[in-house]
Amino acid sequence: MSDNIKPKSKKNKISREIKKKVFKSNGARLMSGVAMVAFAGLFFVGTVISRPDYSESEKRPLAKRPAPEMLTVMNGKFFTDLNKWFSDTFPYREELLSLEAGIEDYYGVGGEAYYGNKASVVEDTIPETAESLAPVLLMESPEETEEAPTETVIEFDELIETNEDGTLKVDTTPKEKVEIAGEQAGNIYVNNNRGYEIFYYNQGGSVKYASVINTVKALFPDANVYDMLVPNSFGVDLDPSLQEELGSGNMPDAFNYIYSLMDPSIHRISVFDTMVAHKDEYIYYNTDHHWTALGAYYAYRDFCMEKGIEPHELSDYQYVDYEGFYGTFYFATNRSEQLKTNPDHVEAWIPLGTNDAVITLESGEVVNSKVINDVTEANAGRKYNCFINGDNPFTQITNPHITDGSSCVLVKESYGNAFVPFLVDHYENVYVVDYRYYKGNLSDFITDHGVSDIIFLNNVQAITEKVSGMILSIFS
Repeated sequence: MSDNIKPKSKKNKISREIKKKVFKSNGARLMSGVAMVAFAGLFFVGTVISRPDYSESEKRPLAKRPAPEMLTVMNGKFFTDLNKWFSDTFPYREELLSLEAGIEDYYGVGGEAYYGNKASVVEDTIPETAESLAPVLLMESPEETEEAPTETVIEFDELIETNEDGTLKVDTTPKEKVEIAGEQAGNIYVNNNRGYEIFYYNQGGSVKYASVINTVKALFPDANVYDMLVPNSFGVDLDPSLQEELGSGNMPDAFNYIYSLMDPSIHRISVFDTMVAHKDEYIYYNTDHHWTALGAYYAYRDFCMEKGIEPHELSDYQYVDYEGFYGTFYFATNRSEQLKTNPDHVEAWIPLGTNDAVITLESGEVVNSKVINDVTEANAGRKYNCFINGDNPFTQITNPHITDGSSCVLVKESYGNAFVPFLVDHYENVYVVDYRYYKGNLSDFITDHGVSDIIFLNNVQAITEKVSGMILSIFS
């Protein structure tokens, strides 16, 4: 060591250590103070500002604030429910989730993306054609059972049985309670600022679905039974090689096989080729799993051709358009920035005969509504409710300009909503049944009202065993 360089004194070293500790201590106090202020701010927001009661992202009502009761306070349930309510209904919940999605995008979470769990999916092989028709299902009349709850999944049987008088035996023994939830998308592929729900073929669901349609035809041999299978945007818009790369089965092959399982007397309407022919038009939403009213219109033309009636031209209707729609894909992807840049709008065409409808809500209340509703002020996630005011158990539309007694029942999930307006001008009465919520006996209703046309409309994702059980249950 050079004589000119003096070693650092021990005193100076201790002084520097003390300063470091003081700096760290002050920093810790500062961070603690900031955290406390932030916590206090969040507490203020969470307790003072009004709370949401519905989640657009999850399509469900949010938890309700529990009322304290002696039993629930003592066993702790009240505090558990209170915590759930506090977190589930936190103010600005949707905005905070949007902010989170924006931060993820900033850090590179974007581009081609996949949302879901591929590992949980087992894709079945699609047979070329059916060796025999799907079996008619065994059923017993509700009077023959001791107890028949309104929401049941029916067990499927393989052989046909009849009562002594030759009528079809119907087994409505309750097997499992149906849990009904709002619609949510499954595995989602996002590319080019659009979302797609991936299709995976299921053999059991396909056979059971065809069996249900065959069973209804057996129950009503004199009625016209129509079945319309609707492809989603994944099967129509994306190149088949990309679909295969994503593990999907061939959608038109699936439709052809399902229809080969059905009784030839059933009017089978596959609109796949029609959708492909119009794929460059706005027939599917960018951020939602539904088809648009334009897509439903082209399917309506196919229905008219099968029924032998003349369809109306779009120019015949009054046109309305509602901007600012974000659908299931947008919310299921935690508000993907890609989809955010490509919002939808809801086009609709008002029926000629009437725009009035009578709706039965889940509560049982009967209310007046519209076939095409003004959704200008509706939240971004609810604008598809433009069509027959969304998913309700039962809707009746009576056209005062038709008095020939004609009627149809449309058995549907939400894809059917956009299809309903085009039926209005061809029947005196259009009855719309959502099989997920309907609690009546549809067989009795069809018989009592002399319904001549029974129309089933389902998108490809609804061809499952669970859906088949739900459909069959409303006919018993």
